[in-house]
Amino acid sequence: MVTHKAILQAAELISNSKRALFLTSAGMSADSNIPTFRDKDGYWENFPPFKEKNLQAQDLASPWAFRNELPHAWAFYEWRRQNANENMPHEGYKVIDQWMKNHFEDAFIHTTNTDGYHLRSGCSTNKVLEVHGSMWRLQCLDVCSHIFWTEETVPLCKLDRQTMRASNYPTCPQCHGTARPHILMFGDMEYVGHPEQEKNFENFLRKEVDLALLVGSSGAVPTNDYLALELKNRGAKLININPDQSANNIAQAEVFIPLKSGDAFPQLGALIC
Repeated sequence: MVTHKAILQAAELISNSKRALFLTSAGMSADSNIPTFRDKDGYWENFPPFKEKNLQAQDLASPWAFRNELPHAWAFYEWRRQNANENMPHEGYKVIDQWMKNHFEDAFIHTTNTDGYHLRSGCSTNKVLEVHGSMWRLQCLDVCSHIFWTEETVPLCKLDRQTMRASNYPTCPQCHGTARPHILMFGDMEYVGHPEQEKNFENFLRKEVDLALLVGSSGAVPTNDYLALELKNRGAKLININPDQSANNIAQAEVFIPLKSGDAFPQLGALIC
């Protein structure tokens, strides 16, 4: 009953909104079978060779790993690319896309996910900021320039799943050195960013945002939580979609829907044409 009431309250806010910002995090991807790697036990279960060397996700998702554990670092990302390619955006992505095209006067997506699913689901390229980058783009490991490029080939590297070691790495077209994912990693001062996406988001924020939807935040990287709180303090209404009640501790949304995104959006979509 509480959940149904929250769905109806959220539907009313969405119906009355003109300019909305979607703040999507790990939980949005998790409903499409994209592992979050925040669960250490699940991480070790997927990657026994990393457990033997005590290499955690934060260790491998770093420039340090690409310089000191290159076969394992690229194996980690090659596995993620293959996993993302084998799965697909769930129904919730389609609902968001439809609202952005047919309902809101203007809307934008600010995502901390790197799987590219918002763009793969059909969202306009000028309506998304992938704040942590994308596994479907590459840049030079040695940052010989600030260029980055799209690379959607799967498989990209040769991956030995038994040892979780990769070989035959992609190279930079400029200097022919090793390439790395165009992703903001842990302890990363070498990510070249995406100026076009960043400018589009900056332009979107020049006008008032009347609704923010915080989706699937883990709290481990609360980038979206604090942005949601800032928008709320500016007067925007806030909806939080997350099965974990503690995910509402920072932003304190007016409407909290305790569901997975893959369950909540189809229900909302049925109420909003």
